[in-house]
This record gives sequence, C-alpha cells and structure tokens, in this order.
Amino acid sequence: MARRTKADAAKTREQILEAALKIFSAKGYSKATFVDVAREIGLSKGAVYWHFKTKPDLLAAVIAYGDAKYCASANTTQVDTVAELRRQVEAFATVYTTVLEAWSFEFFCNFQIEWSSELLAEVHEKLKEMRGDPMKKFEEQLVHLQENGALSRARDAEDLARYFGSSWVGSLHLAMCGAFNKEQFIEVLMTSFDLLIGSQAVK
Repeated sequence: MARRTKADAAKTREQILEAALKIFSAKGYSKATFVDVAREIGLSKGAVYWHFKTKPDLLAAVIAYGDAKYCASANTTQVDTVAELRRQVEAFATVYTTVLEAWSFEFFCNFQIEWSSELLAEVHEKLKEMRGDPMKKFEEQLVHLQENGALSRARDAEDLARYFGSSWVGSLHLAMCGAFNKEQFIEVLMTSFDLLIGSQAVK
C-alpha cells in the first residue's frame, strides 16, 4: 500500500469538507452522520474520524473552509481612510450577493444548522483558533483609523464593531427570509455603515 503524503491527506481533507457541506445542507446538521459523509466520497467512517475527531470539529472546519473559499477574493488589508474601509466592506458583501455558492453557504450557516447554545459556543471557540475572530479584525481596522485620525474617538471601536456586526447579521438574515432582495441587502448594510461609522469620519 502506497504511503500517504501530506498532499494526499490535504486533498482527502478537502474532499471530506466538500462532502460534509453537501450532506449537512441536504439533511441538516443534526441528522447527518460521519457515515453519510464518508459514503458520499467513498471513504470509510474511520477515514473521516482520522481527520476530524468530533462532529463539532467537522462543522467548525466546514465553516472555516467555506469562509476561506468564498471570501478569498475579498480584500481585507489594513486601510487608512473610512472611505477605503467602506469600499472594502461593500466589496466583501457583494461576494455573497453575486456568487450563488457563497449565498447558499451563508444560508446553510444561518438556517440549516440546529444551533444550541452549547454547539454555538464550542464551534465559535474552534473557529477562533482556525481563522481568528472576524469581529476582532474589523475592530482592529477601526482602531487603526482612530489612531491615524481618520475616525473620531468619540465612540469606542469595540462598540462600533459590535453595532455594525449586528447590522450585518440582521440585514443578511432579513434578506434570506425574503424581507428584501440581495441588492437591497447591500443598500441596507451600507446605510448602516454610513450611520454607524461613516458619520464618525473626521473631515
């Protein structure tokens, strides 16, 4: 039997994540099993367990994988003006409204996982280890803008990040529930940005 290389293991891991996303989306997280995932790509259950010890481990990896896959084109480099940050946020949000798979992935995360408080806490901790905290990264952008004088210090950066994060989640949720369409999601989101953050820009 040929010895597995790191490249082989990485390829198998990616196949498992793709299969898990498909199975979780079709059956719901709670009803899907490692056997279902393994069967989807012709592996044994043990092969899946070799990569992921628990189901929450697999779920966290699927979410981190989806984020990286669908948002790889988004520019998240540090910016020096509020206007640049606005363009960056709008471009990031546009990924979800123009790439069907990205929208479907967010729908899966929001509506096809039977979240409990325990599962949410466990997956959130695992995600912080895998990809960092997106809210913290946004807060760091705001801190940088305050430090270089582009953004007023009248509001705490952590609070601003929390408020805008809530707007992002809320507007995305409403769009997915049909309260408004994808284009209006962008409009609502950017209006929130202007009210919460744009209004704090130093002229």
